Amino acid sequence: MNLLIRSFIRLYVFCFLPVLLPGQQRFRAGVILGVTASQIDGDRSAGYNKLGLQTGLRAVARLKGRSEASLEFLFSQRGSQSELIKDEFSNFFSLTTNYLEVPVQWHYKDWLVEGDGDDPDYYRVSFNGGFSYARLMGAKVDDDLSAIRVIAPDYLKKNDFSFLLGANFFATRHLCFTFRYVRSIGYMYDPRDWDPAPAQSAWNSHSLYFQSAWMF
Repeated sequence: MNLLIRSFIRLYVFCFLPVLLPGQQRFRAGVILGVTASQIDGDRSAGYNKLGLQTGLRAVARLKGRSEASLEFLFSQRGSQSELIKDEFSNFFSLTTNYLEVPVQWHYKDWLVEGDGDDPDYYRVSFNGGFSYARLMGAKVDDDLSAIRVIAPDYLKKNDFSFLLGANFFATRHLCFTFRYVRSIGYMYDPRDWDPAPAQSAWNSHSLYFQSAWMF
């Protein structure tokens, strides 16, 4: 936990110090607020029924041409749920997993908007891809299926590595809306790691991120 706090402080300084220093136009930083919609393959559910909160920071560095690189530090809620709205007549379950997440991405920009007066030019859209590391901070289970409760949280892996693809739309130079698909490269629960294993089906997580960001 101390290492994560120190990493957060370093990222905060990395994000906002270049914005405060004169002449540093290559860097931008912003704050993120959004929602996630998630599911887990292997847990008897289907559909992105689990909604969660996401918030954090984003730092962007301009590269050559239309490309950029970004680094984020996020609190992300993922998990799975049997249905979007609980039905008292069905076997309902919900798993909420809380992660601290650090995505690293490459962006390609298009649709140039020319600045007016003192406002610089900016690009309206961008497409991005990259990888993410996430650390599981906790999990909560609400279910009528004992297998889910047996696995979570004690058998879930603490570390998660994912790939991601997304797109961004800038309504203004400062206000950005992001859609992102995120899928774990490995399993969040793997029965081969345990003897005996509480369940035989491996779990693989994937999520949709809907973000709004204010870029300074």
